[in-house]
Amino acid sequence: MSESRRNRRKAKKNKRQSKNDVSRKDKIIGILAIIAIFIIAAIAAYYYSLSKAGVNLF
Repeated sequence: MSESRRNRRKAKKNKRQSKNDVSRKDKIIGILAIIAIFIIAAIAAYYYSLSKAGVNLF
């Protein structure tokens, strides 16, 4: 196989690899955001149920 043909095949193979890996920092930020949203939703549901029960919150 000639060198130019080998280089063309290598370039074509590298073109297909466009998916980028997610960094560890981005994964941690994503997990923390999901946990924060869950906690906020749980607190909001708790206060909503207390207000429906007639408890004066503030």
